[in-house]
Amino acid sequence: MKKNKKLLFAAIIGNAFEYYDFTLYGFFAVYLSSFYFPTGDPLTSKIASFGAFAAGFLMRPIGALIFGHLGDRYGRKTALLISIFLMTLPTLTIGLLPTYAEIGFWAPLIIVLCRLTQGICTAGEYTGAIVLIAEFNERYRPGFACSLLPASSLIGAIVGTGLGAVCLIDTMPVWAWRIPFIMGFVFGLLGLYLRTQLKESPAFTNLTKHHKISDSPVFDVLKYQRRNFLCSMGVGAAALAPFYVISVYINSLTFQVGLSPAQSMLMNVGALLMWMIFIPFIGYFSDRVGLGKVMSYGSFLLMFVSVPVFLFVNYNVTLEKILLAQVIFSFCGAFYVAPFGAFLATKVFPASHRYSGIALGVSSGEALFGGTSPLIAAGLVALTGASFAPGFYLMFCGLIGWAAVNLYKPLSLSRTYKKRIDVFPFASNAA
Repeated sequence: MKKNKKLLFAAIIGNAFEYYDFTLYGFFAVYLSSFYFPTGDPLTSKIASFGAFAAGFLMRPIGALIFGHLGDRYGRKTALLISIFLMTLPTLTIGLLPTYAEIGFWAPLIIVLCRLTQGICTAGEYTGAIVLIAEFNERYRPGFACSLLPASSLIGAIVGTGLGAVCLIDTMPVWAWRIPFIMGFVFGLLGLYLRTQLKESPAFTNLTKHHKISDSPVFDVLKYQRRNFLCSMGVGAAALAPFYVISVYINSLTFQVGLSPAQSMLMNVGALLMWMIFIPFIGYFSDRVGLGKVMSYGSFLLMFVSVPVFLFVNYNVTLEKILLAQVIFSFCGAFYVAPFGAFLATKVFPASHRYSGIALGVSSGEALFGGTSPLIAAGLVALTGASFAPGFYLMFCGLIGWAAVNLYKPLSLSRTYKKRIDVFPFASNAA
């Protein structure tokens, strides 16, 4: 148990530092739009900046292919070390990058390239940490143990947002926004050191010991678990869409009520704190009630409240309404986010290609529906003129999330896959 606590600490802190790097740009997206995406139209600039934010998610499936293969072939620890090292470099680059006025089109181009690199690395980071924690805690409260990981992601986001808010106050120099990005490089190096202290998971160690490493883990997923792969995509969509609608899109509405960029970021800290508090409690609850059941509750909540909340918040927008919307969506989203890592790692994919299956499935769902949600929300409003249109998008994501949890096929019920198990036995039970 002491060994597991040490591993949890190292995985959680490293994950917090890496998500500090990845989410930092999202919280600065609206503020930086005028520096790197000037168009003369504030809405167009905001959409362009959200597009750069979404670009990081569009590369996640590619990152999943790379890091999923590394994690299933060479070990969870190896993949985690590489991902956190490569994540720090784009963060430092953004912090030192000249603006559009100084170097022209190179500025937005480099921003997008940095986001693409971060997207590739993040696909391996979160999945690797989830798999590592689940494989050490498969029989002892996996829901609670794995829920600490998204909570730690929020710690990194909170630190980044809080530091960003301080750097954007009126008394700070204009260039002070660069400080959080430069600090991200320092935090990343510390996270890298902590990762070197991790031990390899027992499931992967057993696979190596008995020479059961898959030659092509992604091929195994796509050939033998297509249905579960699609379900994992739905999980990724439903888990990420509410979070980024809250933290990026809804938070951008604060400018309509006269908040400064610094005040807007401080308000976002409050929303992130709510997620961080809700998630571990719901993770603990999911071990008692059932991982899939709790995720289904979250899907239903999201489907029923999304449109009413958007109608409410956009009718004479006030600061109080924005805050209430963030509270409601945080509560609904936490029901899905808290158990989903343990659900996929212990119920859906076996050890030999667990890293690849979760990474590719979840990152594909995030790329198509989750990370693009601020861009889609802004686009729906621009296209329809209806300020409540993003609510229908969240309803759609909730429906996808419900279907994913209730339509996956347990390995024990798959005859075709069972033949594969007989030929290629796995070291860890997936159920």
